[in-house]
Amino acid sequence: MSKKSSVGRRRRLPTPSLGIDINFCRNASCSQFAVAPDPFDGRGRSRAVQRPNFHRGKVIGSADETTFVCGACGISSIVKNNRAIVEEYRRLRSMQQRGNPDGSCPNTVCRSHCRPVAAHPDLYRRYGRTKTGDQRWRCRRCDKTFTIGRPTRRQRKTDKNGLVLRLLTNDTSLSKICEITGLSPRGIYSKIDFLYERVRAFTARREGCFERVEWERVGRRLATDSQSLVLNWPSKRTRAAVEVQHLCTAHANSGYIVAAHVGFDPDARMPDIEAAMVAANDFALPRAFRQQARVWSRSEFAAYVDKRTRKVVISEREAPDFDDELQLPHDGAKIRQDVAQYAHALLLRRFIHRSDSRFTFVLDGDSGLARAFVAVFAKRVQRAKGEVIVVQFDKEQTNDARNALVAEGRAELEQDTGITPQQFDSIPTQYAHDIIDGAVAEQLAKCAPGMPFAWPYHTKSEPNRHIRILTDRGQIPVERQARLMRLATLRSVDAYFHKIRSNIRATARAGRTASSNNCAWDRHYLYNPATLCKIIEIYRFKHNWMGSRATTETPAMRIGLAAGKIYERDLFS
Repeated sequence: MSKKSSVGRRRRLPTPSLGIDINFCRNASCSQFAVAPDPFDGRGRSRAVQRPNFHRGKVIGSADETTFVCGACGISSIVKNNRAIVEEYRRLRSMQQRGNPDGSCPNTVCRSHCRPVAAHPDLYRRYGRTKTGDQRWRCRRCDKTFTIGRPTRRQRKTDKNGLVLRLLTNDTSLSKICEITGLSPRGIYSKIDFLYERVRAFTARREGCFERVEWERVGRRLATDSQSLVLNWPSKRTRAAVEVQHLCTAHANSGYIVAAHVGFDPDARMPDIEAAMVAANDFALPRAFRQQARVWSRSEFAAYVDKRTRKVVISEREAPDFDDELQLPHDGAKIRQDVAQYAHALLLRRFIHRSDSRFTFVLDGDSGLARAFVAVFAKRVQRAKGEVIVVQFDKEQTNDARNALVAEGRAELEQDTGITPQQFDSIPTQYAHDIIDGAVAEQLAKCAPGMPFAWPYHTKSEPNRHIRILTDRGQIPVERQARLMRLATLRSVDAYFHKIRSNIRATARAGRTASSNNCAWDRHYLYNPATLCKIIEIYRFKHNWMGSRATTETPAMRIGLAAGKIYERDLFS
């Protein structure tokens, strides 16, 4: 046997993970869309073993820029690490699920773990009561004892729980909460942990896989966008505002926040990740082929901080005894943005997988986010059960400029339809939408499929809006295209982001002053990202299920997951 034929086949694309492989052509109009290419290097192989009429494409680049170029359409896509995406997806799944339910064996290695007394009474026996009268139980398998009682049985000053919840979600800093409630900082953090656990337990029971949602009735449009949240610098020597991404998907009609994730894993430790990467020789491999590619390693995070502080000059006399390596103690690691986007899309696919309805996914103009949704929902796109639409608009316009654009759009609408703005305001909403769809359809008939379209009738919330239907392969009638573009808006998720900025003090936009050496810093920002993740999840619960005092119908009621508002007593009981 010759030397060339005896050499093992070398992979040019990473292996699938648990049946998930997203490394294919992500151009929905390509003939090879969602078709898995040959993952092996074809150099030195006979052409007779290759499939006929199959465009192999090619893999170019190296390190983090390894790219697959489709052989049919020539469009390139960065090769992604399937294993890292699945790991992050499974972490998000575990966050959606409740931990050990109340009333089951707390021993994680016991077979009775997560099997509650109510459903499996034969696995336990009564074991007396506590001083407060709560029933104690003992596991028949491992003899571990536990108590079934109120969730607040280990809480001190339980009357402060509701007040802390209201203050946390109404633009109050942690220091002011301490002042108002009389609790110590340690007590406030304990309350945040308690609220977070109660919120997770409640949403795990109610959300599940959204099986009870009647999507045909409540609407099938989901809007996805991300915002950057800022944390204070890690140390006094390293004065850099560290950013984490908050990725969020909102149901367009109800405003329900289906999924919201901060790009940070509090359970990971960067030194351990660094050691694992060194042991596996990951730093010598392209990121798509690494064993550890989900989170940032310690050296990569240090390089990121050094890059952000390159122009920051600090006098040696300012803190002569300060150690450069000193950092505020916290565990956790940042999650890579592309991995978080694919895992987020996979979780959404899990939520709606039982529905055969046609869904529309409206995304921000981030090209990586768009490719992630096209790849994850490729089968729906092929069956014409999913549309992916990208929306871009001018976010930097002033209020006066927005009003001028709205007036310009109304004038153009009058020119296209012959209906004055006064007459248009008196027309029923459904008829007004039909008129707009008809005017837009005439303009779309002159455009090529899949090309960006400049929406002519400006709105104040999204001026200069440009829309592109990524999954349009020429099969969508212009009437439906016009309707999709009219409904393609990010208002639901942008409104939630605005509430986050306004109602959580630690997420307000960074201020830059001369006294802070022009570094983004705020005394109310958090140093520990894990605390920020918990507060964000607590606010998502309040927005979805509780609302404000003036709220008559919460997003959970509008989407069909709740019959009424959820009150504090429901959460703590």
